[in-house]
Amino acid sequence: MEASTRSRLWSRCKSRATAYYRALTRDFNYSTDFFFGQDFLLAIAGARLNSTNVRIRRWWNAYRLVSCLPMAVVFWNTFDAVRHCAKLEILLSCVQAVIGIGISALRMTLILRHYDSLMAVLRYVNRRSFGRILQPSLGTRAEAFYHIRRTVIPAVSIVTSVIASYQAFDFSHHHFFKLPFDIRRDHPHVQKLFEKLFILSSHGIGMLTVVVYLIVYMVLKGLTCELKVIAQTFSVIFENTENRVQRKLELEPGNSRQHDLMKKRFFWKFVQEEFGDCVKLHIEFLALLNRIRPFLNATFLIVYYSTVLSLASGAIYVSQMKSITLFTVATLYFCFWVSFECASLTRAVSILTESHESIGWEVYNLDWHEKLEWDDQYRDEYRSVRATMLNVMTVAQQPLRLNCFGFFEFTQDRFYELLNMAYSMFTFFRKFV
Repeated sequence: MEASTRSRLWSRCKSRATAYYRALTRDFNYSTDFFFGQDFLLAIAGARLNSTNVRIRRWWNAYRLVSCLPMAVVFWNTFDAVRHCAKLEILLSCVQAVIGIGISALRMTLILRHYDSLMAVLRYVNRRSFGRILQPSLGTRAEAFYHIRRTVIPAVSIVTSVIASYQAFDFSHHHFFKLPFDIRRDHPHVQKLFEKLFILSSHGIGMLTVVVYLIVYMVLKGLTCELKVIAQTFSVIFENTENRVQRKLELEPGNSRQHDLMKKRFFWKFVQEEFGDCVKLHIEFLALLNRIRPFLNATFLIVYYSTVLSLASGAIYVSQMKSITLFTVATLYFCFWVSFECASLTRAVSILTESHESIGWEVYNLDWHEKLEWDDQYRDEYRSVRATMLNVMTVAQQPLRLNCFGFFEFTQDRFYELLNMAYSMFTFFRKFV
């Protein structure tokens, strides 16, 4: 029984590794998973494991428990610093660490709570059920996938390298990363071993920090990609209509006068169908966005204000250090990471909004003033098509309401205001140092 279990485990690991290798090396096609390495990243972060094997889950649960130890140590050291009235820069550095770990855990909780909605987005993006006959659609989807791949691999590599470099640090007297016990006098080698194992266990937290960002970024990038394809579908409505009319006329007998009459009848019939199909795609996208919007708004609200506090706290700690140390570099790295995360997410939301607005512009730029000719016989069809175009353009110009539950629009312009807010908080704390 154990041999068969090991064989199944080896086969599954081998197939998974092969799938990731092919996704890494092969060209994009319509069967490629857009959410590159999502299951693997969630498992490494200790968040979710898609396996029913009892032994695997037992080892994974042990790994997840060990990964939680750094959280407990940081929280304890922060409490100890408050209890002993440490310097303000030390307290703010501890607060920055608590915020970073706590916010990552909270955001992962949101991901798991809205996991069904995330899977709906994944199925929608991976399905790619429309726009396949469009020449630009394959390039649009391939470009988005390669962009995600270029984002995931460096992000995971960087956080792994940073955690590995921590092995060279001496955290024995660090204000939030030191162990709560000290047996260095009696057993120095045992103390050193515990410290190294403790740093190694922090890899789960580091991976958690990057995974909560990558999941959201992949969602935004996937939705933007599909929205661009929808806009491309709207842009070829009249071209598709004329092709359908031409193919239909080739199958119909009759003279030129009869063909002219049938051409008008087929045109108004097919153009309404083409607009109807595109509108259905647009409605499906908006329904999916409504489903995932609560998760996105909650994430954006948390990211925004936690970034402000993290930047201000980190700046105070760095400004009070008399010399540059490895801890200074680590603090600067974290400040850079939270800034990059917030900036890239605000930029992704702005691009998503622009892509949605492009649907209205594509409809407006259609040759409707030439293609839609008034005819008393088809006046109802004419009015119906014009009304549909107007409705599409109106809806496309409306905001997507990714506004942190109405507090503010989470766009790139708002990120610059965040920097001003962080600087104001820094100058406020600076008075008490």
